[in-house]
Amino acid sequence: MLRQSRRAAWGTRTVFKRVDDRKGHKVGAVIHEIGTTTVLTLAVYPRSGRVIQVSSRVECTRANPFTWSYAVHLVNGHLIDVDRTATMPSPCVPSWAEFAVASYLAEHSGHPAIDCWVIDEPTGQPYASRFAWSSGDELTWSVEGGVRVRHAVRGQEIVRSEWGELTSVVVRDEDELLAGIAPEIRYSVVDFVNDAARR
Repeated sequence: MLRQSRRAAWGTRTVFKRVDDRKGHKVGAVIHEIGTTTVLTLAVYPRSGRVIQVSSRVECTRANPFTWSYAVHLVNGHLIDVDRTATMPSPCVPSWAEFAVASYLAEHSGHPAIDCWVIDEPTGQPYASRFAWSSGDELTWSVEGGVRVRHAVRGQEIVRSEWGELTSVVVRDEDELLAGIAPEIRYSVVDFVNDAARR
């Protein structure tokens, strides 16, 4: 099992994040695995009174999500896949690769804003998007002019992300992520980590 955030073979980096609600209760989990050929994400979080589970895989090259060719994700058991096509605007990136783009900016303080298109996986629809530094330690991701996510950066790494009524906070490892978490979320995290360990 993966027991800590790591930079492993082929430059793979795994980030564990607990998800808190406005009252500070741990209500979900997010795991990102950013590698040279894939961007993987597991997200389990509440929305509108029910638990949403997304497992996403974005195929790319050279650890660059803008080179993506194919994206597939499972949303509460419903499979959605998207092939990149010549009619999609450029540059573009699937929405579930957002953290990988933001992480690149976090490692490059003062980098100019990145204007691009974000592809909504269920519809394939492109939306105008921007990744930008809003201050010396905060990155924002905006879609159609509205801020979607605010990332707090410390030491060239994202440590906290605010998205709507939820906040995801980076934790040390899988054990810390699982401590005190609901059983249904625990099962999803363990399954994802076991799959990652077999890759």
